Amino acid sequence: MRRSRKAWSQALMHCGIWALGLGMVGCSSKKDPAPVPAVCQEAALESADTSKINVAGEPYTLTWGDDFGGTLNGGQPKSRLNANFWGKENLGVNYELQAYTNRECTDHPASWNYCVENGKLTLLARQEPLDCVVWQQCTATSQCGVNGTCSNGYCLNDQNQNGVWDHDECAPFNGLANAPVNGTKYTSGRLSSDEKVEFRYGYIEFRARMPFAELPAGTTPPNGMWPAIWLLGANNAITNGGREDTVGWPMNGEIDIMEYSQIKENPILYPLNEAMGLNTLWREYPEAGELAASPGGWQPNACSSWPNNGDAKCDDTVGGARATWAGQTIDYHQWHTWGFLWDENGFKIYIDDLPQNGGTPVGVFSIGDDATEFRQPMYLILNNAVGGELGCLGWSGRTCTSSAQCANNAACVNGKCDETPGSCLNIDWAAHGDKAKLEVDYVRWYHRDSGYAQAPQAACQNGDGTGSADNIIRNCGFNEDYTYHRSDLFFEGGQGISDIRNEGGAHGYVQWVRVDNGGWQGYSVQVRQEGFTLQGGTTYRWKVDLKASEAIPVPIKIVEAQAPWTVAAVFTCEVGTTWTTCAPPDFHLPSTNKYKFEIDLGNSGGVNYTGKQFYIDNMYLGTVAHACQPECTGKLCGEDGCGGTCGTCGQGTVCASWGQCAAPASGGPDGGTPDAGTPDAGTPDAGTPDAGTPDAGTGEATPVRLEAENATSLDCCEAEPGGDSGDKVVSFEGGDSLCWSNVNLSGLKTATAHVGAPHAHGQAQLEFNGTVIGTLALCAATGGWSSPHLTDISTAISASGTGTLCLTGVSHPEGSVFSVDYLDLK
Repeated sequence: MRRSRKAWSQALMHCGIWALGLGMVGCSSKKDPAPVPAVCQEAALESADTSKINVAGEPYTLTWGDDFGGTLNGGQPKSRLNANFWGKENLGVNYELQAYTNRECTDHPASWNYCVENGKLTLLARQEPLDCVVWQQCTATSQCGVNGTCSNGYCLNDQNQNGVWDHDECAPFNGLANAPVNGTKYTSGRLSSDEKVEFRYGYIEFRARMPFAELPAGTTPPNGMWPAIWLLGANNAITNGGREDTVGWPMNGEIDIMEYSQIKENPILYPLNEAMGLNTLWREYPEAGELAASPGGWQPNACSSWPNNGDAKCDDTVGGARATWAGQTIDYHQWHTWGFLWDENGFKIYIDDLPQNGGTPVGVFSIGDDATEFRQPMYLILNNAVGGELGCLGWSGRTCTSSAQCANNAACVNGKCDETPGSCLNIDWAAHGDKAKLEVDYVRWYHRDSGYAQAPQAACQNGDGTGSADNIIRNCGFNEDYTYHRSDLFFEGGQGISDIRNEGGAHGYVQWVRVDNGGWQGYSVQVRQEGFTLQGGTTYRWKVDLKASEAIPVPIKIVEAQAPWTVAAVFTCEVGTTWTTCAPPDFHLPSTNKYKFEIDLGNSGGVNYTGKQFYIDNMYLGTVAHACQPECTGKLCGEDGCGGTCGTCGQGTVCASWGQCAAPASGGPDGGTPDAGTPDAGTPDAGTPDAGTPDAGTGEATPVRLEAENATSLDCCEAEPGGDSGDKVVSFEGGDSLCWSNVNLSGLKTATAHVGAPHAHGQAQLEFNGTVIGTLALCAATGGWSSPHLTDISTAISASGTGTLCLTGVSHPEGSVFSVDYLDLK
């Protein structure tokens, strides 16, 4: 709580006859309050140097970011989305009720769903009918269904019967998931960085505000909005850089850094709130009692209770008891900052309490052997959904004893809420439709300067042992850590499942296949690597290591990859319960064509494969002359060993030594190990008197932290425990000053105050030797006085030399401006 001060001590202190803390005695004088700055920084980080951060002693460099026009509320005019970063998507998923459009405020001032303005991105939902029928070719109107017309070879549909064919208003459908829902009553926005911004590992940070944030404090918002900022694996069905890229969900991996179920703000339906969710979904080796163990297919695993009641990995362990991630309670009116810290071992999710500040994560995940989806590049998705499974249903079938416990008093039937994806929507669109928006201040992606682990080349890439790759099959040993991890498992009348398992020892990662139904032909179940162009007149060598749950003969083939499926070579290998190297005779091709390496595990020739398990490793196919083949294990860029490249990096990034694209400054020209002379961006010694002195090894000024409780003129306020760094100073009012003597500002460019207050619009000026050099403003409240959530507000500074630096409060209607923890100079 706020503490009062005695008038006599206040008057005495402001004469400067004594001081608390270290350093010289200084006198701070009262000054007339400065005018409110035109730009309210709202705890902004934009003015600070964001190109470098330090996490647990490790420097990170900014690889990519989008600040959506600049400083938040900086007055930037309407502008288009950066098409080099973002593409628009329209899908019909999760029973959501909106159509995602392509309408930006620059072109559709009265009906937009996307707007970059005032230093932020806004994704706005609207109540309006929109028809998003996927393009369908036709020759006659009869082919176009209800309310469809065939025109110029395509169906024009008006399934929402509003008299308008508005397909051109819709974002494109790329066929990656379900087609858009027809006849929707709502529109909104969804952005994806797929094929544009895709990185592996690093630290992602974004700042966002939830729908209906502009409602008065304490207001329960209407039900129905479901915004999210999340990641999907970049091997999700679109070819990038020549790499096979056709993995389906959930094998590509999904990480929901932020997804907000606004219905959970309703205290009657959800007394615990926990509206701010975080989750991850992946496919892994089935465990006893899981739905995933059922024949014929996989179910995802998740850190939510669905479908398999969480997993040990959701608690930073690989083995042990299952754990789930609970949602978080936040103030939806305020801006919040998320951090996502990801490396080869796992990842952590933070809300406001960020890792560069020593924060505590709200979710921790250990990747382990059976969640290798998260060792691949991923891309970002930002969307603002209406209704759907989490927007309205919560978890479908919520228990109840009366309809009062159901959304909008839906019926309580046999102890379950009889809700639908749209039954909870109670938004007054006329009064509050302009507030149904997800706002994003910025998105940034950093990488660790020291780089990340790269998967080793498998021995089978090098058939003759000379050190140069000569295997046509990529990922022959299944150890490449960001692809599908397996050869294709194909069924034509059969059933089964497949995964990558770590055998350890000489084999390490191998492909595991369980045949649940062998069908009626050898090709009913196939494990295959395909699409190789093999040359006529050339002799090839091939082999594979196999193991089975019981001794059994297994046919392996080289077959044309298209009709008439001519078999170029076939060999039946007697496979045992220990590893067998199947080494058929060499084969010679009469003509050039595309072929596949096929292992048949379907019932044929009196052999029944149903119920059997198989293990596959070290698949090899190459010329007897051992021609060079590209080797790009664990790499998306750099040399491929055969005079080509594994991929090129986008503008502004370079190929790092760990085979991925990163910022040029991240570890020098090749993105490798940073220069030993690079200054540590960590916390300097608060007692250093010559803070800011340039480092002799780099010529750059050393960052410094000035603790508020150590101010040389702490004559205004009171120090108490509870800062994020040491104590904090409370009762900092207009005209009060915190001063530090003998401060050298040479080479320093930004000042960041770590502050908090239960009310908004607190301001302070930064003065150096009596001259104002910057203004700091806190637009959003952060919490109470005794234990506020402290946040950063920043200003650029331009001064040099050594002198007295003061933080002086600007008068505020509430009296105290804010609590002050420290001042960082960089």
